[in-house]
Amino acid sequence: MVRVATHCTEADISRQHIEFARNLGMDTVGFLMMSHMITPQELAEQAKKMESYGANCIYVVDSSGAMLMQDIRDRFRALKAILNSDTQTGMHAHNNLSVSIANSLTAIEEGCDRVDTSLAGMGAGAGNTPTEVFIGCLEKQGWQHGCQLDTLINGADDVVRPLQHRPVRVDRETLSLGLAGVYSSFLLHAERASQKYGISTMDILMELGKRKMVGGQEDMIVDVALDLKNANTKQAQ
Repeated sequence: MVRVATHCTEADISRQHIEFARNLGMDTVGFLMMSHMITPQELAEQAKKMESYGANCIYVVDSSGAMLMQDIRDRFRALKAILNSDTQTGMHAHNNLSVSIANSLTAIEEGCDRVDTSLAGMGAGAGNTPTEVFIGCLEKQGWQHGCQLDTLINGADDVVRPLQHRPVRVDRETLSLGLAGVYSSFLLHAERASQKYGISTMDILMELGKRKMVGGQEDMIVDVALDLKNANTKQAQ
């Protein structure tokens, strides 16, 4: 299986990779990152492009953990209305607003075929949908999942959490990612810039959101930190 990821407005640049993967007979997934940044209808149009190139599954990707349940519902309904019936859909959530589980369950209610999870939520920002919690919710729903829940819970606490250099949690900084709609992987870069230039991580992230920065623009984090520092210096004078 291969995933071909693009920003949500740039499906057209995925064509050669998707076509190549399908020609190899691979399970080929189109991955529309930062899906909150365009309307459900616009996202569906981008999904249709990926499908036309040969993708057999299209993902709604909440890279910044900025969407709520109705946002997810609207996007899956838009995708289902335009994609072929045999094209699968997937959900990739981040927990910056503490709704990754709710968003993943909502996606399933709307016919989503695949859901990304990770033990202890291991992932950028406040992490991804935690596998052990997600499976626990499926169990409470009475849905068949084929997993050993106690093994997942033990694996999350005993194996994965000790590996996390920064606790995967919703705090001031990770909540800022969701509020600002900023790419979750920006967090560590913003924290480094904060330490170097003496500007709060939260202020950097919120300014990145105002400027609508997207994945691949990590170099702009330093520019934003310097702009904020210069503005603070002028105010002090």
